[in-house]
Amino acid sequence: MLLSRLGANTCVKREFLKRASVTLLPRQSTRVFNIRTFKSTVKLYEEELSNAVKPAIVEKPVAPAASEQTAQLYLNNVFPLKMGSFDIRQYFFRNSKQFLERKAHQAIPSDDLPYNFAIKEILARTKDGGAIVTFSFKSTDASKYKVARDLVERVNDYIAKQNIVAKFNFRTVRAFLVRGAPFMEDMIARYPTQRLRIEFQGEPVNIERLYKQLRPYGRVFDISIYPNPHIAKDPARYAIVQFTRIRYATSARNCLHGHYIDGTRLNVLYERQLRTNVVKEWLVSHPRITVPLFAAIFAGITYIVFDPIRVFFITSKVTKRFNLEEYALYRWLRSETWARLIPGGSGSHIEGSSIWAHDVEKTDKLKSWLAETPETFVLVTGHKGSGKSALVKSAIEDRKNKIFIDCEDLANSRNKSEMTKNLAKEVGYFPVFTWAASMSGLIDTVVAATTGQKTGLSSSPDSQMKNILETVAIALRDVEPAEKERKRAEEEADHESFWERVQSLFVGHKEHLVEKTDEKDEIKLDEKSIPIVVIDNYMCRETSKNAVLWEELAEWAALLIENGIAHVVIVTSNASVMKTLGKALPGKSFSNIALSDAPPEMAMTFINKQLGNEVQDPYLPDVVAALGGRLTELELLVQKMKMKMDAQTAFEDIVTRNLIDIRKYGFGESWDEDKKLEWTPIQFWTIVKLLTNKISINYDELRWSPVFLGAEAPLKAMERAELITIVQKEGRADSIRPGKPVFYTVFNRLVSDTVFAASMEVESNMTLKKQSETEMAKLEDTIEKLTNINATNRPPKEIETRIRYLLTKVAKIQKLIEDYDQKITVAKEVISTSWVPEEDE
Repeated sequence: MLLSRLGANTCVKREFLKRASVTLLPRQSTRVFNIRTFKSTVKLYEEELSNAVKPAIVEKPVAPAASEQTAQLYLNNVFPLKMGSFDIRQYFFRNSKQFLERKAHQAIPSDDLPYNFAIKEILARTKDGGAIVTFSFKSTDASKYKVARDLVERVNDYIAKQNIVAKFNFRTVRAFLVRGAPFMEDMIARYPTQRLRIEFQGEPVNIERLYKQLRPYGRVFDISIYPNPHIAKDPARYAIVQFTRIRYATSARNCLHGHYIDGTRLNVLYERQLRTNVVKEWLVSHPRITVPLFAAIFAGITYIVFDPIRVFFITSKVTKRFNLEEYALYRWLRSETWARLIPGGSGSHIEGSSIWAHDVEKTDKLKSWLAETPETFVLVTGHKGSGKSALVKSAIEDRKNKIFIDCEDLANSRNKSEMTKNLAKEVGYFPVFTWAASMSGLIDTVVAATTGQKTGLSSSPDSQMKNILETVAIALRDVEPAEKERKRAEEEADHESFWERVQSLFVGHKEHLVEKTDEKDEIKLDEKSIPIVVIDNYMCRETSKNAVLWEELAEWAALLIENGIAHVVIVTSNASVMKTLGKALPGKSFSNIALSDAPPEMAMTFINKQLGNEVQDPYLPDVVAALGGRLTELELLVQKMKMKMDAQTAFEDIVTRNLIDIRKYGFGESWDEDKKLEWTPIQFWTIVKLLTNKISINYDELRWSPVFLGAEAPLKAMERAELITIVQKEGRADSIRPGKPVFYTVFNRLVSDTVFAASMEVESNMTLKKQSETEMAKLEDTIEKLTNINATNRPPKEIETRIRYLLTKVAKIQKLIEDYDQKITVAKEVISTSWVPEEDE
């Protein structure tokens, strides 16, 4: 400014500034110039310049000589991107030197480029889908970058003009100048992404500078600086850049890695993109809605896919679709081959039908009930071995649509899961997934622990059992229409005879044919095609584990009857089934057939038929009479006699086995200390003694005896254990009999055992004596309290009457105690006298 005001020309200004920078400026802090000194200096510079040689001022400097320089460019879109370890697209491209050279020369016109352009080296970047080309050119050091950039622009112009595209994606090849030092890595776990992580090795770079550097490679979606650059204490360390395409990110990484911006080095890496799915996040964050929704979808898929399969298998079991016995061709072949070779090989014999199935009266009654429409339960009761199952099988032998459910296998299951499997096997339910209950329960527990609310997805074995029964009901409902269609098809398949065809030409016979056709159209399914469900051994075990099973079966059977789907025949030995069945089907009486032991003449017929009439044993009639008409004992007798054992010896063997069982289970000799009998040994001993003198015992009289004191539970428990039989009369318990006819003999043997009988008498009388003494002690306490009501004077008259009554009861009890003591003494003497010491050898 001062030079301009003094009128100095341009040369003076330049010379002054040049010298001042050398001489004056280093000393400007210590030396002070005034305006006069400054003017003299400027004048001196003008005189020197005027004396200078003029050519020296106008002479131009000589340009330095050009030398060979090298640079790199990045060709994009040469290979397909490798997006993961399972991406096999690159295996179709050979990564060879010839392939790279061909691709490079296709995109780079080496002969047409200036500055002595030449390709030196080509490096494949297969994972990034490109290649780095090292090239040389002639330029000075000052113009190196400008020339390299110009060459890359010429390459891009050539690519655009020639429209060079990649065949695998039909996109244009692009060239970029490499401004940094590419990171030549081959790490397996690193794959290209749209996101780049740019680390700052030095001072952080702001967003504007980054954007200007990154934008040439493609559209940028977002740039984020981490940590927050607005916080002075926490400067930015890296930036996350997201491009709109992956190839934009690969080009930027290969070109800018190692590039310096104002002294800051950029380290560019691929950042794994955390993909966020709005739908997925909503589903995960709302388990109370999504989990039940998925459960409903799973149930729907199960219903659509598996339920028709299960219905098919159940229907096949009901109709015996895969049973060869139902086909006439098989029956004919068997009768003509196997039956001729082996007598009795037809296989049509029904087990146990020789006696009880020939009860014409009961069989016809059962058939008549099953020929009607279903209205109520058909109940067949009786003792074990009384022929209930044989009677039912004989009555429905000619019925096609039937299914048997043996509850004994279900009741003997170890757990609920095994019970479900056995039930599915009984009814033909397939496939069955018992593991689904455990898995759903686990999922419900996990979801409840995380969300605090149960999903309702868990299904118990009881619910699975209910689903099985519902599917069986659906299959039985579909059996009737299928049977109707089958009958219709059989009728339509019948062809008319030749004479019927001839007669059909006459008009008079046409009316008959029309009537016959109408009859065919009105084919209806008869009652014999209604399915029959036989529930055998119902309530064979009354335990808490099986309580749900009996209730579910009863409700399901009632559903079948109320909807007219099938007849339900319940075969049971339990007399208390009326209560359970009455809850399921209230307000209706049951069709009941009660079976007892077969009469002696029918039992002898069965023995003679099994052993042959040639068997002559004088003791056989007496043995059969002692065994009674119980199938289990008669079959055991037949087996033993077939083993060349006479009737008396076989009978003694059967009695001995039952005697041992009575001692074990009736008197609790084999029970553990942890397990207690539901009855006391003296209660059972009382019944044993009474049944040795009587055929039956009055139920109510025994119930109110001193041994039972009105308790019915011990009697019911003994009936379940098959030790006794409670005979019902008009719906109530009337009398008590042994569990088997052979028990009469067994009870007599027990009473005849003097030592055992005496021991039981001692135990019984001691128990009764203790019970009487307890009662007497209570009476004595009461009498003492009544006597002390008026200690000074006599008690009132009413109290004296009460005391006299109690004293009478004390006298009776005292007499009983004396009788018990006497019986105990006698029994102990019998034990002592009956014992015989062993003789020394």
